[in-house]
Amino acid sequence: MTPAEIVVRSGDPASIKCNTLTNDFDTLRWEAKIGGKTSDQSSLTWEVNALEDWDIEPKCFVTIRLSQCFVTPVITVYKTPDNVSISEHGPMIEGKVHQLTCEIINVAPVRNLTVKWYRDNDTVHTQMFNDSSVTPVNVSSTLSITPQRNYIGAHFRCETELHLGPNGPETIPTTSSASYIIAEVQYAPTFNEGNYSKELTLGENVTFACSAEGNPTPKVVWEYKSATNVRETTWACQKTVSITRATYDNAVEYKCVATNKVGKLTRSVKLRIKDIERYDLSQFTVWSQLRIIIIIIITILFLCITVIASYKHEKILNPNPNPNPDEANDGSNIPMNTMSTEQA
Repeated sequence: MTPAEIVVRSGDPASIKCNTLTNDFDTLRWEAKIGGKTSDQSSLTWEVNALEDWDIEPKCFVTIRLSQCFVTPVITVYKTPDNVSISEHGPMIEGKVHQLTCEIINVAPVRNLTVKWYRDNDTVHTQMFNDSSVTPVNVSSTLSITPQRNYIGAHFRCETELHLGPNGPETIPTTSSASYIIAEVQYAPTFNEGNYSKELTLGENVTFACSAEGNPTPKVVWEYKSATNVRETTWACQKTVSITRATYDNAVEYKCVATNKVGKLTRSVKLRIKDIERYDLSQFTVWSQLRIIIIIIITILFLCITVIASYKHEKILNPNPNPNPDEANDGSNIPMNTMSTEQA
């Protein structure tokens, strides 16, 4: 049989020649759904102008003295897909597995089909099929990806190949989908800076801002204890808090909350308010405070000792003070001379 195996595209012509080497045969014939014939010649060709039967199995019989034998060629009828396209399932979210599906319409035979997935020009996945069906069917191939925000603008495509062996076409029949371009990847809010604390002098002015990136665009709000000297301003996607002449009431935590439908994120700014006196006293260590207490105690003891010493010194200088001031003034202690009679 020449050839013993053929690969034919559906709708194309096909022919196979059957020969016998014996000289004493009676007949040579082809049995088939289409193209059957009989001959007394040693060579007989089976021919079809347009082969569209997917499971055709022609047989070539040779009859010799009321006995016969036959041989069956191997025929593969193939068909490239009518359409290859990519469909996706819902929005892409960063970090979550997402599936792209390659829909392949009306291809045969599936057992010879290979599907390749490409991201830009790189092969990222290959799939083959075990289906033994020889008639055209619809199949699909799924690619699982975990998108990142840098996937935006990436091109994905799927490509089908029919690997038909050495008897198939020199060029592998290939059908490619249109490029699927990732236009959007949704992701939760992110901040450009993290949490921090700030210390202010009493009466100082301060301003701090908050902005977040995300898709969809996050809603940004500040959460804090309200005060009359605090105000908020908005510019584009940035929210700014301004404090005028800071007081101790402003020494709180200010939380910036960014939210979109993918997620929520919070960062904080903590303010500490100080004035000079409180700040200086707060710098004293325990030992410094003990030294001050000791100095105060020593000073008090020194003053007490000084007062006591002064008192004792006064006692030494005036040991007999007059305890009775009335006697000192009655004149009884004044000396008087005795008057003689002659003088009288």
